[in-house]
Amino acid sequence: MTSIEDFYTDQGPSEEAVGTLLDQSLHPRGPEMLFDLAAEVGLGAGKRALDVGCGGGRHMFGLARRFGCSAFGVDPVQAQIDRAREAVEREREAEPSVASLVQVARARIEALPFADSSFDLVWARDMLIHVPDLLAGLKECRRVLKEGGHALVFQMFATPWLEPQEARRLWPPLAAVARNADPEFFEESVRQAGFTVVTRDEIGSEWREFAEESGEQKTSRRLLRAARLLRGRDRLAPEIGRAAYEATLADCLWGVYQMIGKLSPRVYALA
Repeated sequence: MTSIEDFYTDQGPSEEAVGTLLDQSLHPRGPEMLFDLAAEVGLGAGKRALDVGCGGGRHMFGLARRFGCSAFGVDPVQAQIDRAREAVEREREAEPSVASLVQVARARIEALPFADSSFDLVWARDMLIHVPDLLAGLKECRRVLKEGGHALVFQMFATPWLEPQEARRLWPPLAAVARNADPEFFEESVRQAGFTVVTRDEIGSEWREFAEESGEQKTSRRLLRAARLLRGRDRLAPEIGRAAYEATLADCLWGVYQMIGKLSPRVYALA
C-alpha cells in the first residue's frame, strides 16, 4: 500500500508532464474496421450478406452501399422491422440502387427463414448478447453460410473488473443473457456450432475512444447522464417509469464500463 508520504512526494514526472502524455491519442480504431474486415473476407458485388439483429437497418445499408452486395436483414422485434422498412422506403427516394439491394424480414436468429448455404457473409454486430439459445443461433448462422463463407461478430464480454453486483444491475434491464458475456462459454458455443475462429481482435475501449476523439463524445454524455440518473433517482424514476429508468441507466453504464475496462468487446471472423 502506498503511504501518504509517498503519494504526496514527487517521485517521477510532474503532474503536468503526465497529463501531457495522457492527452496524446493512442490512435484508436473505429467501427469502420468491421467493414474493412468484410472486404478482407471477400464480400463484394454479387455476394449475399445477412445482417442478423439488423435493428433499423443502418449496417445493412452500409454493406449494400459499400460493397454492392445483396443485404438481407432480420430482427425478432417488430418495432425494429418497422423502422428498417421505413428506412428502405426513404432509401428508395434517395438511393434507389441501394434500396433495390436490401430486404428485411421479422425472424429470430435461432430459426432463420433461409435455405442452407444462402449467404456469403453473416454479420452479427452487438446482438448475440440478447440471444437466449446462443448455440442454436450460431448453428443457424453456420447452416445458411455457403462453403467458404464467413461470419463477422462483434460481441461484448464481461471482464474480471465487472463486479457481480454490477452485472446483476446491468444485464436484466438490457435484456442481456449473462452467460453470453462469458468469453469461454461464447467460444465453446462457436466451436460446437461448427465454426473456426479465423481472427479474434480485442477492441476494449478503442471504439469509445475513437468516438470521443472524433467529436461524437457519446460516452462523455452517457457518463453525465448516468450521474444525473443516480443523483436524481427519486425524481426521475417516477417521471420516466421504473423499467425505463433502469434500462436508461444500464445503457449509460454500458459505454462507461467499456471505457474503464469492466466490459470489453471483441471482433471475430469465423469460418
